[in-house]
Amino acid sequence: MLRAVLLALLVAATALPAWAAESVLTLTPRPGATLRVLVDRPAAPVGSIVLMAGGDGVLELDAQGNIGSGLRENHLVRTRAAYVKAGYAVFVPDIASDQRGTRGYRFTAAYASDVAAVIAEARKVANPVAIVGTSRGALPVVAVFAKQSAVRPDAAVISSGTLMGSEGGGSASFKAMLTGAPKVDIVTLDGGGPRGATAEACGASHYHGFYGIDDQAVAATVQWLRANMRR
Repeated sequence: MLRAVLLALLVAATALPAWAAESVLTLTPRPGATLRVLVDRPAAPVGSIVLMAGGDGVLELDAQGNIGSGLRENHLVRTRAAYVKAGYAVFVPDIASDQRGTRGYRFTAAYASDVAAVIAEARKVANPVAIVGTSRGALPVVAVFAKQSAVRPDAAVISSGTLMGSEGGGSASFKAMLTGAPKVDIVTLDGGGPRGATAEACGASHYHGFYGIDDQAVAATVQWLRANMRR
């Protein structure tokens, strides 16, 4: 049975170095608006990864780097240190202060520009840059290509972001639509399961959230990036 899916798109052997404590980067995307980004990096990063949480994307990140919302349990948020251990500088953005409470903000050009600004900051730290989104975090991955063109990542990975049939037909159809990407791969993972009987089917503690197979999901993502996203 198909449990989880990673979709990796190429847009355009390393020792594991020590890493520093997390810090908070504060951007000003628009006058009067602030955007906090949780940042962690190894001593000599081989690239950068922007991690886009699912759900509404609201981390409630404070100035000390504490995550106040339930998205602290989101698959990409809870595994961010694993990407640092793999050698990547990691950027986990909240949403801008002026976007809070805005219905459908993830479909807006302003939000796409905010994500692009985070990618631009990641480029200052280490190239190449990938964006990874899980579940509804797939929306900003699409938005950064569809809603703006000033800044683009070098690769994109979407996990649990599309409806796939048990025979893989849905994944093949979706892949066929991505004609602008020079390389598209689909990786399926099996295993894991709900944390308990009351776990939400589309939540962080179920198959959809890679619960119990975080290590497999991270390893699959890192392996693809190392093979395809060259420095």
